[in-house]
Amino acid sequence: MLKNLLNSSIFCASCLLLQANLVSAAEVHQLDETLVPVESRSLVQQKKAISIGLREVILKNSGSKASIAHPSVKAKMRNPSSLLSQFGYQEVDGELFLQVNFDHQRIIKLLRDAHLPVWGKQRPLTLIWLVEDDAESKQIINDGSVLDSRKLFQSVSESKGVPVLFPVMDLDDNMKVNIHDIRGKFVEPVASASQRYQADYFVIASMDTRGDSVKYNFALYPKSSGETTSTPLTSKSKVVHDLDTAVHEIISAVSEFYVGRYAIADSGSALDSYVTFIDITELKQLVEIEKYFKQLSAVKSVQLTQLQGTSAKYKLDLFGTENDLRRLMKLEPRVRVIDSAIHEAQTDDGFDVLPDTQVQGPEYRWRG
Repeated sequence: MLKNLLNSSIFCASCLLLQANLVSAAEVHQLDETLVPVESRSLVQQKKAISIGLREVILKNSGSKASIAHPSVKAKMRNPSSLLSQFGYQEVDGELFLQVNFDHQRIIKLLRDAHLPVWGKQRPLTLIWLVEDDAESKQIINDGSVLDSRKLFQSVSESKGVPVLFPVMDLDDNMKVNIHDIRGKFVEPVASASQRYQADYFVIASMDTRGDSVKYNFALYPKSSGETTSTPLTSKSKVVHDLDTAVHEIISAVSEFYVGRYAIADSGSALDSYVTFIDITELKQLVEIEKYFKQLSAVKSVQLTQLQGTSAKYKLDLFGTENDLRRLMKLEPRVRVIDSAIHEAQTDDGFDVLPDTQVQGPEYRWRG
Protein backbone atom coordinates (compact mmCIF):
# COMPACT_ATOMS: atom_id res chain seq x y z
CA MET A 1 0.00 0.00 0.00
CA LEU A 2 1.25 3.46 -0.84
CA LYS A 3 1.55 5.23 2.52
CA ASN A 4 3.35 8.34 1.34
CA LEU A 5 2.00 10.09 -1.73
CA LEU A 6 4.16 12.35 -3.80
CA ASN A 7 3.01 15.93 -3.34
CA SER A 8 3.26 17.35 -6.85
CA SER A 9 3.54 21.10 -6.93
CA ILE A 10 1.02 22.70 -9.28
CA PHE A 11 2.55 25.45 -11.27
CA CYS A 12 0.69 28.36 -12.85
CA ALA A 13 1.83 30.95 -15.35
CA SER A 14 1.75 33.67 -12.72
CA CYS A 15 4.13 31.76 -10.39
CA LEU A 16 7.41 31.61 -12.23
CA LEU A 17 9.88 31.48 -9.34
CA LEU A 18 9.88 27.71 -9.37
CA GLN A 19 11.90 25.29 -7.31
CA ALA A 20 14.59 23.61 -9.34
CA ASN A 21 13.99 20.00 -8.44
CA LEU A 22 10.23 19.45 -8.19
CA VAL A 23 8.00 18.19 -10.99
CA SER A 24 8.13 18.58 -14.74
CA ALA A 25 5.38 20.25 -16.73
CA ALA A 26 3.17 22.99 -15.33
CA GLU A 27 -0.56 23.35 -14.82
CA VAL A 28 -1.43 26.76 -16.20
CA HIS A 29 -4.35 28.58 -14.63
CA GLN A 30 -6.02 31.91 -15.47
CA LEU A 31 -6.55 30.84 -19.08
CA ASP A 32 -9.92 32.58 -19.10
CA GLU A 33 -8.71 36.03 -17.99
CA THR A 34 -6.41 38.81 -19.08
CA LEU A 35 -5.37 42.39 -18.29
CA VAL A 36 -5.80 44.98 -21.06
CA PRO A 37 -4.37 48.51 -20.78
CA VAL A 38 -6.94 51.29 -21.29
CA GLU A 39 -6.66 55.06 -21.59
CA SER A 40 -9.84 55.79 -19.63
CA ARG A 41 -12.97 54.24 -18.12
CA SER A 42 -15.11 55.34 -21.08
CA LEU A 43 -17.58 52.92 -22.66
CA VAL A 44 -15.70 53.06 -25.95
CA GLN A 45 -12.43 52.05 -24.28
CA GLN A 46 -14.24 49.35 -22.29
CA LYS A 47 -15.76 47.69 -25.38
CA LYS A 48 -12.44 47.82 -27.22
CA ALA A 49 -10.59 46.29 -24.26
CA ILE A 50 -13.12 43.45 -23.90
CA SER A 51 -12.70 42.58 -27.58
CA ILE A 52 -8.89 42.65 -27.23
CA GLY A 53 -9.19 40.55 -24.08
CA LEU A 54 -11.21 37.89 -25.89
CA ARG A 55 -8.57 37.77 -28.62
CA GLU A 56 -5.84 37.18 -26.02
CA VAL A 57 -7.85 34.50 -24.21
CA ILE A 58 -8.60 32.69 -27.49
CA LEU A 59 -4.88 32.70 -28.28
CA LYS A 60 -4.00 31.36 -24.80
CA ASN A 61 -6.50 28.50 -25.11
CA SER A 62 -5.80 27.63 -28.73
CA GLY A 63 -2.20 28.74 -29.18
CA SER A 64 -2.88 29.14 -32.88
CA LYS A 65 -2.90 32.55 -34.57
CA ALA A 66 -5.16 31.04 -37.22
CA SER A 67 -7.88 30.68 -34.59
CA ILE A 68 -8.55 34.42 -34.41
CA ALA A 69 -9.08 34.52 -38.19
CA HIS A 70 -11.87 31.91 -38.07
CA PRO A 71 -15.27 33.46 -39.00
CA SER A 72 -17.07 32.25 -35.85
CA VAL A 73 -14.27 33.56 -33.61
CA LYS A 74 -14.18 36.90 -35.43
CA ALA A 75 -17.94 37.21 -34.96
CA LYS A 76 -17.57 36.68 -31.20
CA MET A 77 -14.76 39.22 -31.05
CA ARG A 78 -17.11 41.79 -32.55
CA ASN A 79 -19.79 40.90 -29.99
CA PRO A 80 -18.15 39.11 -27.03
CA SER A 81 -20.89 39.72 -24.44
CA SER A 82 -22.20 36.10 -24.51
CA LEU A 83 -18.73 34.83 -23.49
CA LEU A 84 -18.05 37.50 -20.88
CA SER A 85 -18.05 36.47 -17.24
CA GLN A 86 -16.96 39.65 -15.46
CA PHE A 87 -14.64 42.65 -15.75
CA GLY A 88 -13.19 45.34 -13.52
CA TYR A 89 -10.58 48.09 -13.47
CA GLN A 90 -7.14 47.88 -11.87
CA GLU A 91 -4.30 50.36 -11.51
CA VAL A 92 -0.80 48.93 -11.75
CA ASP A 93 2.14 51.30 -11.25
CA GLY A 94 -0.07 54.24 -12.19
CA GLU A 95 -1.37 52.61 -15.39
CA LEU A 96 -5.04 51.75 -15.82
CA PHE A 97 -6.05 48.22 -16.88
CA LEU A 98 -9.30 46.40 -17.48
CA GLN A 99 -9.27 42.86 -16.09
CA VAL A 100 -11.54 40.73 -18.25
CA ASN A 101 -12.80 37.24 -17.36
CA PHE A 102 -14.57 34.94 -19.81
CA ASP A 103 -16.56 31.74 -19.37
CA HIS A 104 -13.94 29.02 -19.87
CA GLN A 105 -16.37 26.28 -20.94
CA ARG A 106 -17.90 28.56 -23.57
CA ILE A 107 -14.45 29.51 -24.87
CA ILE A 108 -13.57 25.82 -25.30
CA LYS A 109 -16.96 25.10 -26.94
CA LEU A 110 -16.35 27.94 -29.39
CA LEU A 111 -13.00 26.41 -30.38
CA ARG A 112 -14.39 22.86 -30.55
CA ASP A 113 -17.38 23.89 -32.67
CA ALA A 114 -14.98 25.62 -35.07
CA HIS A 115 -12.74 22.50 -35.16
CA LEU A 116 -9.83 24.58 -33.87
CA PRO A 117 -7.07 23.18 -31.64
CA VAL A 118 -7.44 23.39 -27.86
CA TRP A 119 -4.32 23.68 -25.72
CA GLY A 120 -5.09 22.29 -22.25
CA LYS A 121 -3.93 23.39 -18.81
CA GLN A 122 -1.08 20.88 -18.62
CA ARG A 123 1.79 22.44 -20.55
CA PRO A 124 5.53 21.85 -20.93
CA LEU A 125 7.85 23.64 -18.53
CA THR A 126 10.76 25.35 -20.29
CA LEU A 127 14.16 26.11 -18.74
CA ILE A 128 15.79 29.18 -20.31
CA TRP A 129 19.56 29.56 -20.49
CA LEU A 130 19.97 33.17 -21.62
CA VAL A 131 23.04 35.37 -22.06
CA GLU A 132 22.37 39.09 -22.27
CA ASP A 133 25.02 41.40 -23.73
CA ASP A 134 24.33 45.15 -23.54
CA ALA A 135 27.82 46.47 -24.44
CA GLU A 136 28.59 47.13 -20.76
CA SER A 137 28.52 43.53 -19.58
CA LYS A 138 27.65 39.96 -20.49
CA GLN A 139 25.81 37.78 -18.02
CA ILE A 140 23.73 34.66 -17.69
CA ILE A 141 20.26 35.61 -16.51
CA ASN A 142 19.36 33.74 -13.33
CA ASP A 143 16.02 33.11 -11.66
CA GLY A 144 16.44 35.92 -9.17
CA SER A 145 17.55 38.55 -11.68
CA VAL A 146 15.89 41.99 -11.55
CA LEU A 147 16.90 42.92 -15.10
CA ASP A 148 14.24 44.13 -17.54
CA SER A 149 14.71 41.06 -19.72
CA ARG A 150 13.87 38.71 -16.82
CA LYS A 151 10.72 40.72 -16.04
CA LEU A 152 9.76 40.70 -19.73
CA PHE A 153 10.09 36.93 -19.95
CA GLN A 154 7.82 36.62 -16.90
CA SER A 155 5.09 38.94 -18.23
CA VAL A 156 5.16 37.61 -21.82
CA SER A 157 5.18 33.96 -20.76
CA GLU A 158 2.22 34.65 -18.46
CA SER A 159 0.24 36.38 -21.21
CA LYS A 160 0.84 33.53 -23.66
CA GLY A 161 0.37 30.71 -21.15
CA VAL A 162 3.89 29.32 -21.63
CA PRO A 163 5.45 28.40 -18.24
CA VAL A 164 9.18 29.12 -17.98
CA LEU A 165 11.90 29.11 -15.35
CA PHE A 166 15.51 30.25 -15.26
CA PRO A 167 18.51 28.48 -13.72
CA VAL A 168 19.49 29.49 -10.20
CA MET A 169 23.15 29.79 -11.30
CA ASP A 170 24.55 28.49 -8.03
CA LEU A 171 27.92 26.77 -7.73
CA ASP A 172 26.67 23.60 -9.46
CA ASP A 173 25.39 25.54 -12.48
CA ASN A 174 28.50 27.71 -12.74
CA MET A 175 30.73 24.62 -12.63
CA LYS A 176 28.92 23.13 -15.62
CA VAL A 177 27.91 26.08 -17.82
CA ASN A 178 29.56 29.36 -18.76
CA ILE A 179 28.70 32.27 -21.05
CA HIS A 180 30.64 30.78 -23.96
CA ASP A 181 28.72 27.49 -23.76
CA ILE A 182 25.44 29.36 -24.16
CA ARG A 183 26.56 31.84 -26.81
CA GLY A 184 28.21 29.05 -28.77
CA LYS A 185 25.15 26.77 -28.39
CA PHE A 186 27.27 23.93 -27.01
CA VAL A 187 24.41 21.59 -26.23
CA GLU A 188 26.19 18.91 -24.21
CA PRO A 189 27.21 20.98 -21.13
CA VAL A 190 23.89 22.85 -21.11
CA ALA A 191 21.93 19.60 -21.40
CA SER A 192 23.96 18.14 -18.53
CA ALA A 193 23.31 21.16 -16.30
CA SER A 194 19.60 21.03 -17.20
CA GLN A 195 19.15 17.52 -15.77
CA ARG A 196 18.77 18.81 -12.20
CA TYR A 197 15.78 20.88 -13.30
CA GLN A 198 12.61 18.91 -13.90
CA ALA A 199 11.67 20.92 -16.97
CA ASP A 200 10.49 19.24 -20.16
CA TYR A 201 12.56 21.35 -22.57
CA PHE A 202 15.37 23.87 -22.42
CA VAL A 203 16.21 26.94 -24.51
CA ILE A 204 19.72 28.19 -25.30
CA ALA A 205 19.48 31.89 -26.16
CA SER A 206 21.37 35.16 -26.37
CA MET A 207 20.28 38.79 -26.77
CA ASP A 208 22.79 41.44 -27.83
CA THR A 209 21.78 45.10 -27.50
CA ARG A 210 23.68 47.53 -29.72
CA GLY A 211 22.36 51.06 -30.03
CA ASP A 212 18.75 50.99 -31.20
CA SER A 213 18.63 47.31 -32.12
CA VAL A 214 18.67 43.89 -30.45
CA LYS A 215 19.99 40.75 -32.09
CA TYR A 216 18.58 37.58 -30.62
CA ASN A 217 18.97 33.92 -31.36
CA PHE A 218 17.58 30.88 -29.62
CA ALA A 219 17.26 27.12 -30.00
CA LEU A 220 14.85 24.73 -28.25
CA TYR A 221 15.86 21.21 -27.14
CA PRO A 222 14.13 18.35 -25.29
CA LYS A 223 15.49 17.96 -21.78
CA SER A 224 15.24 14.17 -21.62
CA SER A 225 18.76 12.77 -21.72
CA GLY A 226 17.62 10.10 -24.16
CA GLU A 227 16.26 12.64 -26.65
CA THR A 228 18.70 15.57 -26.57
CA THR A 229 20.69 16.00 -29.78
CA SER A 230 22.70 18.80 -31.35
CA THR A 231 19.80 19.50 -33.72
CA PRO A 232 17.25 21.88 -32.16
CA LEU A 233 13.51 21.27 -32.31
CA THR A 234 13.07 24.86 -33.45
CA SER A 235 15.37 27.87 -33.66
CA LYS A 236 15.48 31.46 -34.84
CA SER A 237 17.88 34.38 -35.21
CA LYS A 238 16.82 37.95 -35.96
CA VAL A 239 17.59 41.64 -35.44
CA VAL A 240 14.69 43.62 -33.93
CA HIS A 241 14.14 47.11 -32.51
CA ASP A 242 13.97 46.38 -28.78
CA LEU A 243 14.08 43.81 -25.98
CA ASP A 244 10.29 43.62 -25.78
CA THR A 245 10.03 42.46 -29.39
CA ALA A 246 12.89 39.98 -28.96
CA VAL A 247 11.29 38.35 -25.89
CA HIS A 248 7.85 38.24 -27.55
CA GLU A 249 9.27 36.53 -30.63
CA ILE A 250 11.24 33.96 -28.64
CA ILE A 251 8.25 32.98 -26.48
CA SER A 252 5.92 33.00 -29.52
CA ALA A 253 8.19 30.65 -31.46
CA VAL A 254 8.46 28.26 -28.50
CA SER A 255 4.69 28.41 -28.07
CA GLU A 256 4.08 27.59 -31.75
CA PHE A 257 6.20 24.45 -31.44
CA TYR A 258 4.31 23.30 -28.34
CA VAL A 259 0.95 23.99 -29.96
CA GLY A 260 1.91 21.79 -32.89
CA ARG A 261 2.71 18.97 -30.47
CA TYR A 262 0.20 19.37 -27.64
CA ALA A 263 -2.85 21.36 -28.83
CA ILE A 264 -5.63 19.01 -29.94
CA ALA A 265 -8.33 19.65 -32.55
CA ASP A 266 -11.39 17.45 -32.94
CA SER A 267 -10.53 14.82 -35.55
CA GLY A 268 -14.19 14.20 -36.28
CA SER A 269 -13.62 10.46 -35.87
CA ALA A 270 -14.98 8.19 -33.14
CA LEU A 271 -11.67 7.27 -31.54
CA ASP A 272 -11.24 5.70 -28.13
CA SER A 273 -8.50 4.31 -25.90
CA TYR A 274 -8.27 2.04 -22.87
CA VAL A 275 -5.91 2.97 -20.06
CA THR A 276 -5.21 0.81 -17.00
CA PHE A 277 -3.85 2.04 -13.66
CA ILE A 278 -2.40 -0.42 -11.16
CA ASP A 279 -1.68 -0.21 -7.42
CA ILE A 280 -4.92 1.64 -6.70
CA THR A 281 -5.40 1.50 -2.93
CA GLU A 282 -7.66 4.45 -2.17
CA LEU A 283 -10.96 5.76 -3.52
CA LYS A 284 -9.50 9.26 -3.85
CA GLN A 285 -7.04 7.95 -6.46
CA LEU A 286 -9.96 6.96 -8.69
CA VAL A 287 -11.50 10.39 -8.22
CA GLU A 288 -8.20 12.14 -9.02
CA ILE A 289 -7.60 10.05 -12.15
CA GLU A 290 -11.09 10.73 -13.50
CA LYS A 291 -10.71 14.45 -12.77
CA TYR A 292 -7.35 14.46 -14.53
CA PHE A 293 -8.72 12.83 -17.68
CA LYS A 294 -11.72 15.17 -17.80
CA GLN A 295 -9.46 18.22 -18.07
CA LEU A 296 -7.23 16.78 -20.82
CA SER A 297 -7.74 18.53 -24.16
CA ALA A 298 -7.50 15.17 -25.98
CA VAL A 299 -10.37 13.55 -24.04
CA LYS A 300 -14.09 13.91 -24.80
CA SER A 301 -15.32 11.64 -22.02
CA VAL A 302 -14.00 9.12 -19.50
CA GLN A 303 -15.62 5.99 -18.07
CA LEU A 304 -14.36 3.54 -15.45
CA THR A 305 -15.04 0.20 -17.12
CA GLN A 306 -13.34 -2.27 -14.80
CA LEU A 307 -12.20 -2.32 -11.17
CA GLN A 308 -10.47 -5.53 -10.17
CA GLY A 309 -8.27 -5.82 -7.10
CA THR A 310 -5.91 -2.84 -7.22
CA SER A 311 -6.32 -2.39 -10.98
CA ALA A 312 -8.66 0.14 -12.64
CA LYS A 313 -9.36 0.32 -16.39
CA TYR A 314 -10.73 3.46 -18.06
CA LYS A 315 -12.28 3.92 -21.48
CA LEU A 316 -11.49 7.31 -23.02
CA ASP A 317 -13.36 8.82 -25.99
CA LEU A 318 -10.85 11.03 -27.79
CA PHE A 319 -10.85 14.28 -29.73
CA GLY A 320 -7.46 13.46 -31.22
CA THR A 321 -5.40 10.32 -31.70
CA GLU A 322 -3.90 7.73 -29.37
CA ASN A 323 -0.50 9.36 -29.79
CA ASP A 324 -1.95 12.78 -28.85
CA LEU A 325 -3.18 11.24 -25.61
CA ARG A 326 0.19 9.61 -24.86
CA ARG A 327 2.09 12.88 -25.42
CA LEU A 328 -0.18 14.69 -22.97
CA MET A 329 0.02 11.92 -20.39
CA LYS A 330 3.79 12.05 -20.61
CA LEU A 331 3.65 15.65 -19.35
CA GLU A 332 1.77 14.72 -16.17
CA PRO A 333 4.18 14.12 -13.25
CA ARG A 334 1.58 12.05 -11.38
CA VAL A 335 1.39 9.49 -14.22
CA ARG A 336 4.10 6.85 -14.63
CA VAL A 337 4.00 4.26 -17.40
CA ILE A 338 4.95 0.73 -16.31
CA ASP A 339 7.92 -0.58 -18.30
CA SER A 340 6.50 -4.08 -18.55
CA ALA A 341 3.57 -2.69 -20.51
CA ILE A 342 5.80 -1.42 -23.31
CA HIS A 343 5.56 -3.73 -26.31
CA GLU A 344 7.60 -4.08 -29.45
CA ALA A 345 5.77 -1.53 -31.57
CA GLN A 346 6.44 1.95 -30.14
CA THR A 347 6.02 5.61 -31.00
CA ASP A 348 8.83 8.13 -30.84
CA ASP A 349 7.71 8.94 -27.30
CA GLY A 350 8.49 5.40 -26.12
CA PHE A 351 4.85 4.32 -25.98
CA ASP A 352 3.45 1.27 -27.77
CA VAL A 353 1.06 1.71 -30.69
CA LEU A 354 -2.30 0.01 -30.12
CA PRO A 355 -4.53 -1.26 -32.94
CA ASP A 356 -7.98 0.36 -32.92
CA THR A 357 -9.62 -2.96 -32.00
CA GLN A 358 -7.31 -3.74 -29.10
CA VAL A 359 -8.86 -2.95 -25.72
CA GLN A 360 -5.85 -3.82 -23.55
CA GLY A 361 -3.85 -0.62 -23.30
CA PRO A 362 -0.62 0.05 -21.41
CA GLU A 363 -0.52 0.10 -17.63
CA TYR A 364 0.25 3.14 -15.53
CA ARG A 365 0.78 4.01 -11.90
CA TRP A 366 -0.87 7.10 -10.37
CA ARG A 367 1.39 9.11 -8.07
CA GLY A 368 -1.27 11.41 -6.66
